[in-house]
Amino acid sequence: MNSETKNCQNCKQPFTIEPEDFNFYEKIKVPPPTWCWQCRAMRRMSFYNMRYLYSRTCAATGKKIFTTLPPDSPIPPYDYDYWVSDAWDPMQYGRDYDFSKPFFEQMRELFHVVPWNLQWGPSVNSDYGMTGYSKNCYLCFDSGYLEDSAYSVTLHDSKQCLDMVNCQYCELCYYCINCNNCYKTFFSRDCTACTDVWFSENCSGCMNCFGCTGLRSKNYYIFNEPYSKEAYAAKLEELQIGTWSGLLRAKERFEKLRKQNPVKYRHSVQTKDCTGDYMYNAAELRNCFFAGNAQNCINCQSIIYGPIKDSVDLTSSGPHAELNYETIGCGPNVSRLRFSYYSMSTTGSEYIIGCTQSSDLFGCVGIRSKKYCILNKPYSKEEYGALVDKIKKHMADMPYIDAGGRVYSYGEFFPPDMSPWGYNETQAQEYFPLERDDIEKQGFRWREFEKRIYSVTKKASELPDRIEDAGDKLLEEVIQCAHEEKNDHPWGCGSSCPTAFRLTREELQFYRQMHLPLPRMCFNCRHFERIAWRNKPHLWHRSCHCAGEKSANGVYANTSIHPSHAKGEPCPNEFETSYAPERPEIVYCETCYQSEVA
Repeated sequence: MNSETKNCQNCKQPFTIEPEDFNFYEKIKVPPPTWCWQCRAMRRMSFYNMRYLYSRTCAATGKKIFTTLPPDSPIPPYDYDYWVSDAWDPMQYGRDYDFSKPFFEQMRELFHVVPWNLQWGPSVNSDYGMTGYSKNCYLCFDSGYLEDSAYSVTLHDSKQCLDMVNCQYCELCYYCINCNNCYKTFFSRDCTACTDVWFSENCSGCMNCFGCTGLRSKNYYIFNEPYSKEAYAAKLEELQIGTWSGLLRAKERFEKLRKQNPVKYRHSVQTKDCTGDYMYNAAELRNCFFAGNAQNCINCQSIIYGPIKDSVDLTSSGPHAELNYETIGCGPNVSRLRFSYYSMSTTGSEYIIGCTQSSDLFGCVGIRSKKYCILNKPYSKEEYGALVDKIKKHMADMPYIDAGGRVYSYGEFFPPDMSPWGYNETQAQEYFPLERDDIEKQGFRWREFEKRIYSVTKKASELPDRIEDAGDKLLEEVIQCAHEEKNDHPWGCGSSCPTAFRLTREELQFYRQMHLPLPRMCFNCRHFERIAWRNKPHLWHRSCHCAGEKSANGVYANTSIHPSHAKGEPCPNEFETSYAPERPEIVYCETCYQSEVA
């Protein structure tokens, strides 16, 4: 079978379907897509609110709860304990399939009446957030198996960590992204198995390092220069890292160092035959980003907690997933799942939302431990198979058409206008940021965040420079976010900045324990700063910057001979990278980079 080029229904740009794609679609019995991979990812992610909480009332108990469902959503929110109980039955919302109107209209009607809770597991003293199996956590989202942690997103199996994104197996860490198995690691990114490390990037197995990049198994290094143990301690004292002003100076120097040293063309560890970025322990991945323990997957994002294999167009998948297509927030233990959202331990199903411990479902919401159901109504095995075939044909004969003229037949994920959230409050805005006009033009919704007006009692600029000068009286202060004070939101966080914040007793204790100065920004703006450290999921074709003895811009001098090319000659290697051509980093191929950091 040959490749085929189509024009995307959404962005109108051409995209290519490769022969191996067609093989997969044939294997799972779905038609080829009509949207390009990026628009498909945006569409899925527009259903995934990862961080924004709203105060609602449980529709069953009247209890005040916090949920990611906005107040204008018709979906009834349930308290988690009530939602997982036997006090209600999702089957009571079952209905016959209506061949007089499109499937997606019927699916929307069902979606809007079945109660829902987005917590994915029980937690203790962790009401302000969306976690599972966690204890004493505050404003943690899409996270699980945590203790005594706060202000984090996609943090797992960790304890006593604050302000983390996409990290696992960490303890006493602060302000990190894409770090694993780290202890007392601060303001760092893409680090593994590091201890007592500050302001560092792409370091592995390092201890007592400050402001370093690309180090392996090093100890007592500052800005990539070695020190004795005694000199290291003295230098840290000189840097005054226990003060806010000292941290700002260190941050500025580290950013300058980053531009003077090469980076590998992609973030990857132990990969084979892969394209994409942020991959580890992976094989045969194509155009995948943030993928771990995965094999034979295409166009996937945030599938870092594998094993995951033989799947296409997955986003934020849990472990033990196989032969899935166009799903988001599903897992663990899902297989042959198509066009589905937030479902777990379910197999052989299509167009399901919030279903668990089930199989052979079509167009269901909230189903638990059932088989052969359509629109939450049970059928015999034979009736189920015959009716599903009729519905798929009906979806082609009477497709749903949205306000922008996009056609949704069988084989399309849920239309964006079915999402309860605005594009700008979902994962889509973080991976594929858009301005409001473009968001609405593409059929997504924009959420106009309520502008909060607080009686500010202290400006961020008035906070003490040293944590030792931060008394308990600060717990009573309403602190104005530094971005709001300056009327400047450099990472596009202005529309959702709460403008002010308060310190909790637990975090103040953490800052004192770690000798960290107080933050100057609200949780939301801090989060946007961290995700700005990672590359967006897009690839550019580029050439290695190694020009022989130096980098092509003459800034970095090579320290060794590279086997990929003769001494003094430029490296001939080309690659696909997420570093855009206009970025300042010195981008080396795998061979040249390893020659410098090994």
